[in-house]
Amino acid sequence: MVDRRVEVVARLKALEDAAAPLITFLQNANAVQELRADKQYNLQMLNDRYQIGPDQIEALYQYAKFQFECGNYSGAADYLYQYRALCTNSERSLSALWGKLAAEILMQNWDIALEELNRLKEIIDSKSFSSPLNQVQSRIWLMHWSLFIFFNHDNGRTQIIDLFNQDKEEVDELCRTLEEKEDSSCTASDQFSCITI
Repeated sequence: MVDRRVEVVARLKALEDAAAPLITFLQNANAVQELRADKQYNLQMLNDRYQIGPDQIEALYQYAKFQFECGNYSGAADYLYQYRALCTNSERSLSALWGKLAAEILMQNWDIALEELNRLKEIIDSKSFSSPLNQVQSRIWLMHWSLFIFFNHDNGRTQIIDLFNQDKEEVDELCRTLEEKEDSSCTASDQFSCITI
């Protein structure tokens, strides 16, 4: 147990050091005011003025993820928010948004979690997925996470009905796909594999 603790603390320190220049920048309100909506401008400005590049931005993501894994959901949510403002990789940005949603749910910040859920829904609805099944899978995960929010949010009962009615076709499509893949010799793990393709 002591060895594991030493390992975790060492990883935390390494991630903290790697992300330190960007975290220091983000803690400086005057410096943050220099950021604009244009991510490419921000990346260039950070590199030119503060010697902060893609490695430090990626380190912020890893640091935020580690904070989440250690139970510091507030820190993780803040860093993931900042990361998304700087990230130019749409897949990684989407992953950060899922993480921020989970952090807000675990902190029981239902209003903010609902905002993140709606943001995710917009992205899923507009994103071009590699296959229709991947989009359906994302919608199913969205429905899963929405249950935590809707059962705890003041206006949740109405919103859950709206979301599930909108996504009824996706659920039906997933069921049809599973039925097509189903075979008497198919194991549960084989069936799971067909929805994670």
